Amino acid sequence: MPALWTNLLLLLYGVQGTLGQDVAQNRSESPIEPRIVGGTEAKEGQFPHQISLRLRGEHYCGGVIISATHVITAGHCVKHGDVVVPADLWAVQAGSLLLSSGGVRIPVAEVTMHPNYATGGHNDLAVLRLQSPLTFDTSIAAIPLATEDPPNCASVLISGWGNIAEQGPLSDSLLFVQLTSISRRTCRWLFYSHLPDSMICLLHPKNRGACYGDSGGPATYGGKVVGLASLLLGGGCGRAAPDGYLRISKVRAWIAATAGL
Repeated sequence: MPALWTNLLLLLYGVQGTLGQDVAQNRSESPIEPRIVGGTEAKEGQFPHQISLRLRGEHYCGGVIISATHVITAGHCVKHGDVVVPADLWAVQAGSLLLSSGGVRIPVAEVTMHPNYATGGHNDLAVLRLQSPLTFDTSIAAIPLATEDPPNCASVLISGWGNIAEQGPLSDSLLFVQLTSISRRTCRWLFYSHLPDSMICLLHPKNRGACYGDSGGPATYGGKVVGLASLLLGGGCGRAAPDGYLRISKVRAWIAATAGL
């Protein structure tokens, strides 16, 4: 616990004057669904599991390759209200660091929502089956599903093409940033008391983290995917607060069964 608090104090240093107000607001406001702020451009082959989920050809969310025929993304990306957006409107782009060019595009054949999905980050997950298999190489590859959450204070990488600021544009280049995992208990007490059991918290300082357009994108640790971008628990992009990520360890069995892993 002392190491955890040391890291928290370091991450939150410089916003102590507003932290109490921010925490009070976080507990009363609804969380915001993210769609990377302060990111670094990825290198070729660094995130071969990352895909861009396209709605009618346009980038809409991120996603993760888990096999040649299946990807996973956030459930809120593909469900609007009570309606799951039809599979024939979706495609994935894989194998390129750029949104605007390169890689391959494969249409989606089937969208399967987690049966216990609910708004607010509860089981925020969908499995997408592709119309044809991906060909794996150095730029396109599946990533294993984590069986455990990252340990407290672990460095976790997130990646995506989302907005580079609260009111900023999407990034054409794939960006990544390092966040810090914190315990679910600490996250509930300090930031978001209604944290779902299916979510982990990744903390970052101001002007870092996920933003709109990053939803469904991966959080990775130890060569495995540990989370999918789900909610901005701080109420906006780049605030000194955690981002909420789907807890892969909690839903791994359902993913494996649905995708035939």
